[in-house]
Amino acid sequence: MSKLKFSRPIEQANDEPVVKLPRRQLRSRNRDRNSNPPLNLCDLPIELLEKIIGYINIWHHNRIRGTSKRMRDVSDAFIMHEFKKAYHKSLLKNPNSYNCAALQTIDQATEVYVKSGYESTFCGCILPMLRSSYKDPFCPKVLQIKTFLLHFYDMVDKLIGDRRSQHSRLLFNLTLMRFFKKFDKSTIISINAMPLHSRIVVELKGPWLGMLWTSKSRCRDQPEKRCNLLIILAEMLMASITEKSFKRVWEYLSEIYVFGNDTSKCKRVRKTLFTFTVNGSKKICSLFRSCLEDPNDFVWPIKWPRDQFTVTLDITCKEAMKWGCSKSLHMEFGPFAEPLSSGEEEYMNDCSSGKTLLDVDTVTE
Repeated sequence: MSKLKFSRPIEQANDEPVVKLPRRQLRSRNRDRNSNPPLNLCDLPIELLEKIIGYINIWHHNRIRGTSKRMRDVSDAFIMHEFKKAYHKSLLKNPNSYNCAALQTIDQATEVYVKSGYESTFCGCILPMLRSSYKDPFCPKVLQIKTFLLHFYDMVDKLIGDRRSQHSRLLFNLTLMRFFKKFDKSTIISINAMPLHSRIVVELKGPWLGMLWTSKSRCRDQPEKRCNLLIILAEMLMASITEKSFKRVWEYLSEIYVFGNDTSKCKRVRKTLFTFTVNGSKKICSLFRSCLEDPNDFVWPIKWPRDQFTVTLDITCKEAMKWGCSKSLHMEFGPFAEPLSSGEEEYMNDCSSGKTLLDVDTVTE
């Protein structure tokens, strides 16, 4: 019998023939591939990437920001653009509306920090607030704004590293003083300027506040009190813009504040005096005075001054006394305002010196 022979199947006619290229042509083809790498999405201009990211749901921005620094910058540019656009749109539509007041307050409370290089921190912290009010992202509630500001200030302090550093205190005091320029019924009563000393007294008609109670163990925890003061001023500013009256008791950690806004047109309008005392160089004093004196826009310095300074604030409000608060609230923002190891120790020293205090920072006159 003849043996069966198995032959290879015949290739289809449609198959391309295999052509062997010379080595020189293979090398030139490899050079062309290396010289023209494939296109990457991140290589597009930031304007195009910002347009693309605008079609993505706000819930996915956290994942996009975590991919690379390039995509985080794109997300920051998109969020800042949308925030500014919503703010100017509400300002043109109705400057006394709640929507405009909320955006204006957020902008005022974070402007100094954003222009000092913390824009990405602002965008990252505002994302949870935008997601929580997804029906109208740029019309958040008062509680959401408070939560956002507390988170933002805490993140900035962590990035700075030391809450009592000069950079942290400088940004805070500039933000605090620029707040009063936004109140409609704010008046500068007196300004005493000296080479190394400056005192400015600002009067607010309508808003009022006082500290009702603070724990002795946290009597000198100034960084937390700084944040609380900005949060209270933010809510006062919103009420002043919308012309709404309110009274509120706010308990935060180991402190209780009483504050509100009076819109009655009676002769005895509730008043609050804010007395700023700045001790520092001539450059420092002129910088803080320009926040309140200059009628035009504040001129941002190219470099922040590094001179040491101390700022003390005395808040005097008769309306707060009706709630049991002291007549004057004293706060100091200086390099020597360190937390005490024992609040009871300082309280006993004050009592032995013949001075009776509700707490170290709340002086009863």
